[in-house]
Amino acid sequence: MNILKRKSLWYTLYGIVITIVFLYVLFPADIAKSKLEDAVHSSGFLLKTGSLRSSIPLGLKMNHVTLSSSSSPDIYFQGDWLDLQFNLLSFFRQKKSISLNGKAYDGKISGRFGLASFSKVYPPQEGNLTLQDIDLGKYAYIKKLMGREITGRASGNWTFNRSADRGSSGSVNLHISRGTSSLAEPFLGLSRIEFNRGDIKATLENGRIKLEKMEFFGSQLDFLLNGDIMLADDFRNSSLNLSGEMIIADKKVKMKINIGGTLANPVVRYI
Repeated sequence: MNILKRKSLWYTLYGIVITIVFLYVLFPADIAKSKLEDAVHSSGFLLKTGSLRSSIPLGLKMNHVTLSSSSSPDIYFQGDWLDLQFNLLSFFRQKKSISLNGKAYDGKISGRFGLASFSKVYPPQEGNLTLQDIDLGKYAYIKKLMGREITGRASGNWTFNRSADRGSSGSVNLHISRGTSSLAEPFLGLSRIEFNRGDIKATLENGRIKLEKMEFFGSQLDFLLNGDIMLADDFRNSSLNLSGEMIIADKKVKMKINIGGTLANPVVRYI
């Protein structure tokens, strides 16, 4: 192997390794943190981190991460740490991509997002996100988003694609264990239901969420729904057209249910 005996090759490899080491040791954390915060702020958000450092192979690792709105007190995300990895080929392509993994709400997250530009991260062009054992009770924003409190441990995945021709599309598949959900209105003296497990499966197409199934199973009630949700600019004002049934577990009594109105003000009708 004559190529391995060439001193020039070894000197070149040595130079590359030393350059990489110096880049990580002398990484300009303050400058990188400022640039990242500016990129997020240009999209209408505020990013705060406790610390930031380089991450192998080509990324940034942040601790104590908070992502919030720049125009309201809403906090969209809080994480113990988040590792962002840039795709090297993205620097030579029009479309950019970034992968992430981290720890938040006592669980783990991972995913990948396609961006139009590294200088403006929102809205993403496409993405997928995987959740593992997330404590919904610690995610305060879900109560404002859904209009009611939901607790439990959530695992599953979410995908999203934005197209100029076909609009936005996506899907979500979630499993929730050992949780509670407040009811839109009291039922048989209950203001909320406790469940052992729940499953949600839905797709998004042209501003319409098709809820294929939303099922919760508990010792008090079983709750099964499907139907459509027409999205509004304010998610809480999205229109509901859902139907299903409630099953009283101890008496095995089934009751049909229809839900109209909006997420913020649902109208429930029992049949």
